[in-house]
Amino acid sequence: MPESKKTEWATIGQVVTLFGVHGELKVRPLTDIPDRFTQLEAVYLGSDYRRLEIERVRPYKGEMVLLKLRGIDDANTAETLCRQNLLIPVSQLAQLPPDSYYQHDILGLTVLLPDGRELGRIVDILETGSNDVYVVRELDGKQVLIPAIREVVRQIDLIRHTVSIDPLPGLLEPATHEEEEGYGEGIPGIEKRE
Repeated sequence: MPESKKTEWATIGQVVTLFGVHGELKVRPLTDIPDRFTQLEAVYLGSDYRRLEIERVRPYKGEMVLLKLRGIDDANTAETLCRQNLLIPVSQLAQLPPDSYYQHDILGLTVLLPDGRELGRIVDILETGSNDVYVVRELDGKQVLIPAIREVVRQIDLIRHTVSIDPLPGLLEPATHEEEEGYGEGIPGIEKRE
């Protein structure tokens, strides 16, 4: 089996578009480590995990970065990389503080209610500012939003692949029409991790 198939990978950015005519790429980082790309010698591209050495990195407007990869020296070549993910082996991820998790660790976990019943699986994570919101697909196919706050998320067990929650009153009850009109207002934010 090829090494790239055995390795676990983490997506740390996505190529948005090319920048200029000399092969630079505009990249949206998918990490909250500000200088993540300057700490790396290389990134891996797309589903075939092609290794490309980093020549230089510089910040660009807000949270974007401009990335120059060795061997990508013109606009035509750079354009072929647009919308591709930039990955690194999981072994190169930064160590997190206790009780912090990478998004790829959380996605797919089974959500359990206080009585041990299964609510569903985490299928997405919304980043809203101060804390994450887990999108859980219930067993009947409906989706429910669970704020990733200590008052609700009681335990994350990566060995058993479960998240135990204690929902706030009304969190899992169907919304009324008036509540749906104000949907999303005041949802606390999320901590973004690689």
